[in-house]
Amino acid sequence: MESKRIVHCANFNLQRLKGCFMNSLQFKLTNGLIRNGHSVFCYPDRDALRMYSMFGHMSKFALKKANAAFLKYCITTRPDGIIFAHADTIFPETIAEIKHQLPNVKILQYNIDTIHPEHDNGNISKILSKIDIVDATLITTADIKRFDVFSPQKHKVGFIPNAVDKSLETAKVFEKSSLDYDLICAVNPKAIRQFCGKFAKTTEIIEKIAHNTQGLKVLFPQVIGDKLDGANYQATIETSAMGINLSAINEDYLYSSDRMAHLMGNGVLAFVDKATGFNDLFSDEEIAFYQSEEELWDKIRYFHEHPAERQRIARNGWKKYHELFNEKLVAKYVSEVMFGDFKKEDYPWPTII
Repeated sequence: MESKRIVHCANFNLQRLKGCFMNSLQFKLTNGLIRNGHSVFCYPDRDALRMYSMFGHMSKFALKKANAAFLKYCITTRPDGIIFAHADTIFPETIAEIKHQLPNVKILQYNIDTIHPEHDNGNISKILSKIDIVDATLITTADIKRFDVFSPQKHKVGFIPNAVDKSLETAKVFEKSSLDYDLICAVNPKAIRQFCGKFAKTTEIIEKIAHNTQGLKVLFPQVIGDKLDGANYQATIETSAMGINLSAINEDYLYSSDRMAHLMGNGVLAFVDKATGFNDLFSDEEIAFYQSEEELWDKIRYFHEHPAERQRIARNGWKKYHELFNEKLVAKYVSEVMFGDFKKEDYPWPTII
């Protein structure tokens, strides 16, 4: 594909430096697009809203000014494509005006959070608010039963995987037989998570993990200990031999928290619920899959007692994840979907549903 000028409108965290933002998809996708030869202009929509609000807070009273500013930015830069990622501050009417003034521009939105109807925290309505005005919509699940709400017969809707980027996930934890921590489980302590088919409070799940991993050096950042922000998050991942990928939902096909990318991308042995369906893309030689609590506890203890096996499988998983979901391949997919010239057979994951 020839070089394109692209505006990537997302939360680029210039002011609120919270959580694992440095490993977020918007940064990886930007890197991948640039490495593929495109020119990318990053527009931090939430920070722009704060700039037009009083006291640096996001205010609904400043939305009109912020949208006018984004419209001016796009008209001035004249992009070939615009990508929105959770850019909830931008009105559909603003996008319509951009398309009116730039009739050849292509527009894509992606959303990385769960769209389970009972646990989506408003993601479905946010996606639907722009679905009629954008050219394509990508979400981090390939579960067909979740797509009906987006009228796929009318709209171009598809799957986007959580990417890895060797310039961000820089570690090769599998090279070490001994680390500071045996196991890490990084998760929001206020959240509800699906664990072995049942929904429970994060704190309850953490108590179970702690009880069944006694004798191991286990780290529960954000739950027990300090919250990890920015580079501290990446540095802590690098100190952990194994990690549990505890997502909001495990029953939706190929849905996962981006922690799976953070763990596997850094060579940490990942424990993943088999109900996610990732065993269609990975084998037991690459991920420690589990289907019950008892199987999870048994596998954690086994790999703790057999570090060479842990290292071997973690290395395999690291290699496979970087092959399947690296930032350049995911960015190529996004750009080809947006500009309408992609082929399903070029990608190892389910694409447009």
